[in-house]
Amino acid sequence: MRIVFRVEGNLKIGLGHMMRCLALAQGLTREGHQVKFITSQASQEFCQKRNDWVGKCILIEDMPLKQEAQWLKAQCENLAADWLILDGYQFDQTYRQILSANRFKFAVFDDLNDSGQLHADLVINGANNAQQLNYLKSEPKAKLAIGSAYQVLRQEFLDLDRENWSQRKTLTLMFGGSDTYNLTLPVLQNLIQSNLTLPIVVVTGAAYSQLNKLSEVIQDAQQDISHIHDCQNMAEILLDTKLAVSAAGGSQFELLACATPAILVVVAKNQITATQHALTQAWCQVINNQVNNDHELTDQEITDQELTEQQISEQVISLWQQTELLHTMHSKALELPVPDGAKNIVNLMFNQQSQSVDT
Repeated sequence: MRIVFRVEGNLKIGLGHMMRCLALAQGLTREGHQVKFITSQASQEFCQKRNDWVGKCILIEDMPLKQEAQWLKAQCENLAADWLILDGYQFDQTYRQILSANRFKFAVFDDLNDSGQLHADLVINGANNAQQLNYLKSEPKAKLAIGSAYQVLRQEFLDLDRENWSQRKTLTLMFGGSDTYNLTLPVLQNLIQSNLTLPIVVVTGAAYSQLNKLSEVIQDAQQDISHIHDCQNMAEILLDTKLAVSAAGGSQFELLACATPAILVVVAKNQITATQHALTQAWCQVINNQVNNDHELTDQEITDQELTEQQISEQVISLWQQTELLHTMHSKALELPVPDGAKNIVNLMFNQQSQSVDT
C-alpha cells in the first residue's frame, strides 16, 4: 500500500501527533508498505533530526484550511495513495469532509470524538476506554481501531526486557516535545532545593525552548543531573528509570511498555480519558494541570500553576522514598500486555483496502 500522513508538530501543539504517526509509519514500513508525510517546513525540521524517521517528507505551504484540503486531496490522487491518515485538531469537519469518499481511503487519529463527524473510513484511538466515546453512533460506516489493542508504539518499545528492577536508579523528568506549560525548570529547581540525593535525568523534546536557562540551572546545581535533548533512545532511558515524571500524552504508553512507575501530569483535555484508565491500573499516579495557555495568565492562574509545580515536586519526593510502593507499581505494569497496535492497524488497513479493490 501507499500511505500519506498529514500531521504537524511544533512549539505550540507539541510533537505528540507527529510521534504517534511515526510509530504507525514504522509499523507500515516494517510490513513492506510505502509512507510519505505532508508537513510544513517547521515540522520537517523536527523530522530530519530523528534517526528513526521513515518516509519522505513533502512540503506544504501555508494556506486557508478549505484550500489546503483541496490541495491535499489532489496530492493524494497524484501520488496514487491508497490511504490518507490525518492527525491534528486543526483539521475541522469541513476539511475532513472534502477528503472523504475519494479514490483513496481516509483514516483519522482521534482522542475525544468531540469535533463533529469524522467522515473517515477508519478511526484510530488507542485509549483503553475509547469504546465509551460512542464512535458506533457517530461513525456507523467506519471501521474502528479503538482500544488498547491499537495503541501505537515506536519500534524501539517492542520486545523489551522489562524485568530489570534491581538495575533501575534514576528519576526521569519528561514533559513532552515542547513542554507547553514550562514545567521542567520549576520542578527541577524545586527538587534541587529539597536536597534529596538522587540521580536525575532531564529529557527535553525537540521543540523545547528553554535550553540555555536549563543548562545554567543544571550547572549551578552541582548535583547528579543529566540532560538529554531530543532523545533518540527513549526506551533505553526508561528501562533505567525507577520513577518518571511525565506529561500524560502518548508517552504514558511508552512508560507502560517499559514497566516504569510514573507520575503522569495531565496538561490537555485529550489526555484525560487514557490517563484515568491508567490510574486504575495502579502503575502510575496522576496530577491534573490544565491551564488555558491561549491567553495571558491571570494572577489566580499563575498561583494555581505554581501550586501545581510544588505539588509535583512534593509528590516526587514522597514517592521516591517509598521503595516498596515503587516496586509494586513496576510489578503492576509488568502484568499488562504491550500490544503491537501498529501491526493491528496495518492489518485492518490492508484488509479494508483489499476488499475495496475486490469490489
